[in-house]
Amino acid sequence: VIVCHGGPGGGLSRFECAHFNPEHYRILLFSQRGCGNSTPHSCEHNTLEHLIGDLECIRRHLGIDRWVVCGESFGATLAMVYALRHREHVSALMLWASFFASQQDYDWCLGKSGAGAQFYPEYYRQFNPQNQPTSALIEGFHQQLFSDSEPTQLKAAKAWVAWEETLCCGTAPSIKLLEPAALINRAQLQLHYFKHQFFLRDNMLMDHAKEFAGLPVWMVHGRHDLVCSYARAQAFATAAQAHLDIFEGLGHSLADEVYCQAQCRATDHMYLKLKRQQCKD
Repeated sequence: VIVCHGGPGGGLSRFECAHFNPEHYRILLFSQRGCGNSTPHSCEHNTLEHLIGDLECIRRHLGIDRWVVCGESFGATLAMVYALRHREHVSALMLWASFFASQQDYDWCLGKSGAGAQFYPEYYRQFNPQNQPTSALIEGFHQQLFSDSEPTQLKAAKAWVAWEETLCCGTAPSIKLLEPAALINRAQLQLHYFKHQFFLRDNMLMDHAKEFAGLPVWMVHGRHDLVCSYARAQAFATAAQAHLDIFEGLGHSLADEVYCQAQCRATDHMYLKLKRQQCKD
């Protein structure tokens, strides 16, 4: 199994190994280009197609014909697009807190009428004091994060990541733990992808959802996810004929113990499903 982390810019986390039984899976983790252990930390030559190409390079280098592709949040976006491009090399998909990268999804997490703005209006006013539309908000943050002034970059990065952490956790505790350079890198990568609509045609994944039918797909999603809409995950699962585990009261914090247990159960079930399929073949 190859695990695609979230973000963009989230970086490698060895914690993700804990979801897989090492007796059942050969577990592959990597930092996507431009972040974490992958250098240089840059947005240059960094698009969704580049990341798909990197996955293919890893697969060919390791001599793997077919693998399970797992992704969380933006990693789920990457996993789904990879599966559309290289279906012949994907034996199954496992998707946690899936992000579908369309205007509807951007408005859900960033818009002034979105879930986060309605749930945390006082924090949203700090994040978007001019109450700008989603596209203008993204453009403004992009200009600040790619300005020539490091103090301007850092101020914008703190505001952007603080909102992201608020949506995930209700607070922004991890910002203080990040070095300024890491904070700026993380925010720049995310704005680079948001500005370019994640290098996808709007609603592309939903439009192609039926093409996943016949491929084993297991999804886990919290009903109260303020980053990735549950309704979108449910619509995709229906069209793709995917298995969807729904968790009441859970949001986007994948470190939650209940969420982690659900992920472990999902990987065990997927292993059994694939073994049964091998026996039939």
